[in-house]
Amino acid sequence: MKAEKQTKSANFLRIVAILKSLRDQGKISPKEYGRAKNYYKNLTGADIVIAD
Repeated sequence: MKAEKQTKSANFLRIVAILKSLRDQGKISPKEYGRAKNYYKNLTGADIVIAD
């Protein structure tokens, strides 16, 4: 079970890294970034918090 939770969190961290890159490039707005981050956190089931 622990490995499964770590995998979910790792997948979420990869997604957040991509979202941050898109935000920094100006391809998505900060508001879109926040909404997408919440969506993917719920979708992956990650149990970590990303402080921005």
